[in-house]
Amino acid sequence: MKFMKWRILIITCAVCLLPILLGVSLWEKLPETMAIHFNIHNQPDGFAGKGFVVFGLPVLMVLLQVFCCFVNDINAKKHGERKKFERATKWIIPVMTIVLQIATLGYGLGWNFDVRKVAALLVGGVLLVIGNYLPKFDYIKNYDLDSEKARKINRFIGYETVVMGVLFIVSIFLPPVVTLGCIFLLIPYALIGAIYGVKVGRK
Repeated sequence: MKFMKWRILIITCAVCLLPILLGVSLWEKLPETMAIHFNIHNQPDGFAGKGFVVFGLPVLMVLLQVFCCFVNDINAKKHGERKKFERATKWIIPVMTIVLQIATLGYGLGWNFDVRKVAALLVGGVLLVIGNYLPKFDYIKNYDLDSEKARKINRFIGYETVVMGVLFIVSIFLPPVVTLGCIFLLIPYALIGAIYGVKVGRK
């Protein structure tokens, strides 16, 4: 697979595995069962053994990162490189892994913080990054559209995505129900983008 950019793949996967070192160093202090999922009110409702948390979660994120890099590099081969976008998207999963693993281990150690706010901030940040780059694209994967139409659709969805990112970030300063509302807004966000895309594509 000559099209694969192996250097960035290896570096980002290594970053995804870094939290294992932290987990191992804290092993004796961590509880045998740890919270890995929380409801909107910051109450844990999903649990796993610390072995899975320390080793399994980073490995799963590595697998997800390999898939992300593969898709990015396939697109670059077919449609041309967008180096800044590729660099940004390839670092999303490693950064999320570091933040989420530290938060998970910290919660297991008794740290008192709002997991909902951490998750909303991460989601908002990812949406802002993606939304910022989408208007620069002149193609839509798997659809045979001319560059102008593709650019127009991507611009609209990019603006939509930035708005959603801002809403998620603002929600961390408001009651939990606002973050929940932002999650439900993802449905009309996707539908409006799809309807707009079909409308422009048929012109």
